[in-house]
Parts: sequence; structure tokens; C-alpha cells
Amino acid sequence: NVGANVNVRLFRGYATTAAVREGHLKVLEVLINGGASQLACEEALLEASYVGRATFAELLMQSNMIRPHVAIHALVSSCCRGFIEVVDVLIKVRPL
Repeated sequence: NVGANVNVRLFRGYATTAAVREGHLKVLEVLINGGASQLACEEALLEASYVGRATFAELLMQSNMIRPHVAIHALVSSCCRGFIEVVDVLIKVRPL
């Protein structure tokens, strides 16, 4: 790996979180494939649940980097915010 460290945490979170927040699905995919850490992926999933990005949540859940208690936290957050599509993804895709 010759590129940047994908797991650097800046003042607004990891690069994965920024990709979710700004709506860059391909960037998130590159970061996951580039070795994003479990914490970076979990923080990004929580961000997806806060802002209602179901496609991002699905990609993160399929990465097998999400622990069950984090998935439950994301599920509760998306329920409280009324993001039905995110709730649907989180119910259908089970973390390992």
C-alpha cells in the first residue's frame, strides 16, 4: 500500500465518515477495500444512520466490519430519525 493511511482520525472523524456524510459511495467503497478499520467502518455506519443513507449502510454492513451492538445502535438511531430505508437495510443485513 503506497497511498494514504485510510484510518487516520481527524477532528470530524475518519475518512469513511466523511465519505458517508458527503454522499461519496465510490470513495467509501475504495476506503473499505483499502483497509478501513473496524472503528472507521462502525463510525461511518452510525453516520449513515444519522443522515439516512441506506446504500451506504448496506455497503458497510456487508463489509463484515460491524459488531452487533453497533448495528443495534445504528438501528435505534435510524428508527428515531424516521429513516425507514436504513432501518430496512439494518434489519435485513446481519452483522457477523
